[in-house]
Amino acid sequence: MDVKNDGHPGSTQRLGLAAAPNGLCLVQDLVNTAGMAVPAFPDLLGEPASAQDWLDGALHVWTEQTGQAPPRLSLAEHDLDRLRDLRDRLRGRLAGEAGDPTWHPLTLSLSHQGGRVTYRPEGDGADGVASLVWTETLLAAHTGTLTRLKTCANPACGAAFYDMSRNGSRVWHDVKTCGNLHNLRASRARRRTSAETAHPIA
Repeated sequence: MDVKNDGHPGSTQRLGLAAAPNGLCLVQDLVNTAGMAVPAFPDLLGEPASAQDWLDGALHVWTEQTGQAPPRLSLAEHDLDRLRDLRDRLRGRLAGEAGDPTWHPLTLSLSHQGGRVTYRPEGDGADGVASLVWTETLLAAHTGTLTRLKTCANPACGAAFYDMSRNGSRVWHDVKTCGNLHNLRASRARRRTSAETAHPIA
């Protein structure tokens, strides 16, 4: 589902990707804040102003997809290192990297009204973002949707995308760019190997 974010610089939207379903969109959007050389995208967590703009937009999309009231979270300079560390941890998990198990404290308020449970982070800054992100990761793991949130197999890219293929086998965020680039390099390598085999150097 494509969701507009009222002009905020969404990290997933700038890659031309659809948002992951429900609250998982926030996890995806955090991973996609990383800078890229091609295309030339800045790190949205590089400065407090761009980080706050990103967070406001990401929470707007989260609200649209979960139907919950947006939490008011503000970021300061001291929050940025922690958010970048959280981003790196999430990227590693999505890429299937094995790591030591760690416990992540969550501070949430839960409300039950009209047969529906809602939740919001209690802390501010990086604490609030982390509580919400790990909660969405936990919920997605229980619904089975977390396994479809992946990072592009192109190491120069690493964009987080939601795999909507039938058998969940997609590995590129965009087969026309990263996929074709990989296939072209593989084809050239095979041709070189074939030529060296046919004409060995004495």
